[in-house]
Amino acid sequence: MARRISVLFLSMFLIASCGDDESKSSGNSTVPDEVDLATSFYYQIDLTDRSDDTFKVRMYVDNLSDDNKVYQFPATVPGVYDIFDIGRFVVNFKAFDEKGTELGATKISTNQWELSDPAATRMLEFEVKETFDTPVSEHPLYLMGGTSIENDHALLNAFDVLGYPTGLKERDFYLKVDRPAGWKIATSLQKTEGGLYYADDYDKFVDSPIILGDITVASVLVDGAKINVNTYSEADQISAGQVLNDVEQVMEDASAFLKGLPVDHYNFIYFFYNGPGAGALEHSYSSVYVLTDRPYTASFGSGIRDISAHEFFHIVTPLNIHSEIIEDFNFAVPTASRHLWLYEGVTEWASLMMQYRNGNYTTPGILNEFRFKKNSAESFDQNMSLTEMSLTCYTQEGGAQFNNVYQKGALVAALLDIRLLELSNGERGLRELILELIDVYGPNNAFSEENFFDDLVARTYPEIAGFIDLYIEGTAPLPMEEYFNKIGVDFIPETNSLNEMPNKSEQQQFLFDKWKVNL
Repeated sequence: MARRISVLFLSMFLIASCGDDESKSSGNSTVPDEVDLATSFYYQIDLTDRSDDTFKVRMYVDNLSDDNKVYQFPATVPGVYDIFDIGRFVVNFKAFDEKGTELGATKISTNQWELSDPAATRMLEFEVKETFDTPVSEHPLYLMGGTSIENDHALLNAFDVLGYPTGLKERDFYLKVDRPAGWKIATSLQKTEGGLYYADDYDKFVDSPIILGDITVASVLVDGAKINVNTYSEADQISAGQVLNDVEQVMEDASAFLKGLPVDHYNFIYFFYNGPGAGALEHSYSSVYVLTDRPYTASFGSGIRDISAHEFFHIVTPLNIHSEIIEDFNFAVPTASRHLWLYEGVTEWASLMMQYRNGNYTTPGILNEFRFKKNSAESFDQNMSLTEMSLTCYTQEGGAQFNNVYQKGALVAALLDIRLLELSNGERGLRELILELIDVYGPNNAFSEENFFDDLVARTYPEIAGFIDLYIEGTAPLPMEEYFNKIGVDFIPETNSLNEMPNKSEQQQFLFDKWKVNL
């Protein structure tokens, strides 16, 4: 999910081609033969015209009815757990019939336009303002989920620009992007033989961000997976080649932790600029990072590894392990899930532990990470459980506590790992449970939002029910001292420090060894 940070580092076929075949005028309104508008939608985005800092869009449609007369732009999008209201950025929305005669289209809500004659509608035209430079009075968009369009680049999160007629998310979606000569393009969207970008439903279609312009690209194979690093650097300080080694290390850590990578290709998209704020957002085959543009130092690379490890691990949670709420995302009505402890907390824990267990964090280093998270968690409302925070994340109250999921959520995952190792005599920790759940569910088989906790208990031990009641659904203080002592680590409340005990008992040493290494 989106890792929300206000300053830097608090804490299907791969496409990355040079611009030539699509650097054409958008004046050709002919729908390609490969697109059947009876069952598909076809978009054109013209980036040769970047006037007014807007994306110029044409969408070709057919076979609409009164059931599809409302055109929907997203109210929220996957991974951000906040209001987006993309309709605020849309201007000049028009509908036309097959002869080019304008039909009526009325804005009926922030994110919806109603077509006066859907059956006769053949083309829609509209413009969408970029989010980076468009001020809004409330619900500012997270940068990593936004858009930028300038003379030397465009960052395009498709859900910020492209909507859909209601009831037709399951159609095929095609996209043609016209761009200036010399602009490179990178995305994880599939490409047809005719050169169009394609997905077989709206959820997948907007799940692959696109970066274009003056970008650099570097690639590496890890466990047979093609990993692309794509960078735009506003001050021309950072190239993809500089970032590649740190990304490769993260991929090796993930592969060791997961016993192989669960994808055959992946795009890391890094947007380095000198504006305020930073953050990252995951997708199924890619992730977007908006970060401060500065010289690439060793410490900067360490931060890149941490945030990239977090976003990549979302390939597991929620992309391979998720409830029905994530499976069929509701773009029109923000719908909260109770399981952000899993999607974000477990992901944050895993992003640290996979580096530690592969030798890229020292024991003092990983314990210091947990110390920091313990101190940070105490700054949030201690009377709001992780479940309550999840279910209220779209509200002002819940949103104010959201970042605790990266602190308390990760600590809960760490304690759950220790408890599972203890109950299984060192045979099965949280990592092993995650690998099992990937096999049980996977990307196309959602778990029950309401019954998942019961499922976890059934797959583990009866004692885990009490753990869930106390520390995920409840607000009991986390038993840091008790649990870390099980693995021979002293927790000293006076300084909130965690220190490895020099003389462990045989059982403590046994559990510590199991906690420290890949089983």
